[in-house]
Amino acid sequence: RHIVWSYVISVGQIFFMLFVLSLMIYNSNLSLALGGNQQAIHLNLLAFGILFSPISGITGLGMSILSRKNEFEADAYAKETFGGEALASALKKLSVDSLSNLFPHPAYVFFHYSHPPLLQRLKALG
Repeated sequence: RHIVWSYVISVGQIFFMLFVLSLMIYNSNLSLALGGNQQAIHLNLLAFGILFSPISGITGLGMSILSRKNEFEADAYAKETFGGEALASALKKLSVDSLSNLFPHPAYVFFHYSHPPLLQRLKALG
């Protein structure tokens, strides 16, 4: 269920990005704003990259929040179905192997992590 929704949201993001690109690609005002004498597609592509970057950051943040929520739900399902001990052990081994930061700053987690930190997952597993 989570995978299907992630695909649907990703396709929606792509359609939104292409829609915004279609509005900007032949807009002569953007070319003029960037110093062109006439409409220039290459300047419009540059403007699109500059203007779409913050939008992309916001949508990426939303996807990270959704991904962390889905991970907690998947962990809860695994705990309910198989017990949490095996999952907790596997998460600890993965953390050791990948040298994960056990105490990341909460703001960094909020903006950059697609998965919850190990200690939060272990706490949720009980």
